[in-house]
Amino acid sequence: MEIQKVAGYNRIYQAECFPNEVKDMFGKNIGEMRRYLKWLYAWLHVLDKAGLDALNFEQFEHLKVTERPHLYAIRHPHSVINERYLYVYIDDESVILLTAFMEKDAKDYLAAIKHAQNIYSELEV
Repeated sequence: MEIQKVAGYNRIYQAECFPNEVKDMFGKNIGEMRRYLKWLYAWLHVLDKAGLDALNFEQFEHLKVTERPHLYAIRHPHSVINERYLYVYIDDESVILLTAFMEKDAKDYLAAIKHAQNIYSELEV
């Protein structure tokens, strides 16, 4: 699986499957997808500039249930749909967006973590 640089950012990359996973998460609700993507893009700018220091914001969290690779999540604390975007640092500053999902219960998170680990293992990092 290939890694693609995300346009408009210096240190943000994505697994080639990431854009389709975001689209799948929202289905046919294009208006809602645009609204949440606007929010995501704003926080990706913070992540792009801050690197690991982004973890000081409530929108970013280290998933302590993971070993290698250490996974992190971007979350929208006040979101109705409770979407999550999992990523990994490839150094202390650059990140690769791996997967996107809606968290409805703990099982969703565990499945997404496993999926993100599988994607990471397929990347040429």
